[in-house]
Amino acid sequence: MMIMKRIGMTLFMLLMTTISAMAQSSAPVEGCDPYRTPIIPYPTAEAAKKGGVDKQRYMQPIVEWESSYDGVLRGEFTFPFSWLERHVLIRVEGVGQPYEVWINGKRAGGTYNGFGAVEFNITKLSREDKNRVELRPVAGDCVAAIECFDKPAESRPVAYVIAQPRVRVRDMFYRTTRGKGSVVNVDFGAVMQNQTLGDKQSVLYYELYLNDTIRLGGGHREVLLGMYGVDTMRFGAPVPDSVLWSSSSPQRLSLRVKNRIAGRDVEFYDLPLALRELHYEDGHFYINGKKESITWYDMSPFITAEQLQEAYDAGYRALRFTAGCVDEQILDMCDSMGIYVAVTAPINSSKSGKSRKRGGNPSNNPAWCDDYVERAVRMVHTTKRHSSVIAYFLADDSANGYCLYESYLAMSAIAGDRPVFYKDGDSEWNSR
Repeated sequence: MMIMKRIGMTLFMLLMTTISAMAQSSAPVEGCDPYRTPIIPYPTAEAAKKGGVDKQRYMQPIVEWESSYDGVLRGEFTFPFSWLERHVLIRVEGVGQPYEVWINGKRAGGTYNGFGAVEFNITKLSREDKNRVELRPVAGDCVAAIECFDKPAESRPVAYVIAQPRVRVRDMFYRTTRGKGSVVNVDFGAVMQNQTLGDKQSVLYYELYLNDTIRLGGGHREVLLGMYGVDTMRFGAPVPDSVLWSSSSPQRLSLRVKNRIAGRDVEFYDLPLALRELHYEDGHFYINGKKESITWYDMSPFITAEQLQEAYDAGYRALRFTAGCVDEQILDMCDSMGIYVAVTAPINSSKSGKSRKRGGNPSNNPAWCDDYVERAVRMVHTTKRHSSVIAYFLADDSANGYCLYESYLAMSAIAGDRPVFYKDGDSEWNSR
């Protein structure tokens, strides 16, 4: 009998260990669309120039949230007739804790990463007229071991519903390289997506402006997209190096884009951008070919616009935001003010100690690898259009090991010319 009890207890412990491992290694994000930068379509060029997240034909912000005793946030949006047969997404910029998205009482998806912008596909769950949205916190401390950083006070999330035309611009990116003499080449990419059952041709018109009045270049490109096809439309423009962005000269330009389908202009974009060439070599940053002396000043990623202005007035021109999620408005301000920025993935496992043995720091536990990589990669994709961001950090005070090795490789593969650092890595190959 005693032997049977011991066997039963052993099996129970094994089961609980398996359940715990499953909780850690389950998918960190479910029900979401692929990564993309913040990009909002507008129905007219005037609306695109105005920008913002006001209600319009293709987008509705959720501005009023009701909170309940159990932490659930409830809001609503209206589904117009014009959205029928369109791809409908809800973008949540960050909640500060693991959460699930529920639409009209049905689960759309969830994420363990409450410090990154996520887009959930809610096409099949939405209906005409009023729709109920719930952001439900995930019970328990499933990611507490890797979020040992100070979190902001309770705040309402930024969330909006997007329903673009069925042939749409899914994402945009750009890269700057110096040419001969004073010429700089800018290469743009627009990821186009066809969400219809037939072939569709898109004509993308683009113009690049300085100070809203000086046209630096423009043109158009055509692409034929097959059924549910995705393709990247590439175009470029030579510009003088006098328009390049740096801390001493934070010039910003405007990229104006319109998408024409079957002779009709269906969506417009007016994207602020800053052009700069970045190179990192032998421990030094080179901005537009000029060596920059950069000393990072650590700041919380949850600072306000007023606190950023105070840091600027105090003379700080290179800020490393510690583990967390930096608000899009703050990064826009850094672009316009000429502040060099390094952002850090929302990972800090300092309370688990430095041990790499089983039961020690999660950075060397493969069960956590997907969570680490997802947080690192999402941070890169949501900040890559900001020229002020010139470096990435893997984590803060999280020992080292398998998860951070994989994070480094994943980040380096998509970071482009931005270097990836980890100051607490004991000078291993994944730290600089």
